Amino acid sequence: MKFTAVLVIAPDDLEDKVIEHAQRVGATGVTILPGKGIGGEAKKTFFGLTFEGTQSVLLMVVGSHLTAPILKEMHRVLVRGTESRGLAFAVPIEHLTGIDLRQVVSFEEHLRREDA
Repeated sequence: MKFTAVLVIAPDDLEDKVIEHAQRVGATGVTILPGKGIGGEAKKTFFGLTFEGTQSVLLMVVGSHLTAPILKEMHRVLVRGTESRGLAFAVPIEHLTGIDLRQVVSFEEHLRREDA
C-alpha cells in the first residue's frame, strides 16, 4: 500500500473542523503541532505591530487513495470565494516505518468498502 503525508496549516479556531472533515473521508490519525507564521500581507494592529495569530499544523499519514478526498474537504473548510484561511498539501511517502498496524487494517477495510 502506498502512503501520503497530508499537511494542513490552519488557524487554531479551524483545527477541530479540519480534523472532523478529514476523518469524514477516511483519515484516522492526526498529529497536531503549534505554529505561527507571517502571510504575504502582514496584518497591522495597534501601534503598527504585526500579528497573524496562532496556527495549527496538522499532519496526517493516509493511504494515497485518500489524498484527493481529504484535499477536497480541506478546500471546503479553508477557502471562501477568493479568500483562504489556510493551506493544505500532500507529499508522497516513499518509505515508512512505525505506523500502527490497526491503521493499515483500517485503510484496507476502507478500500474494500469502496470496491464493493
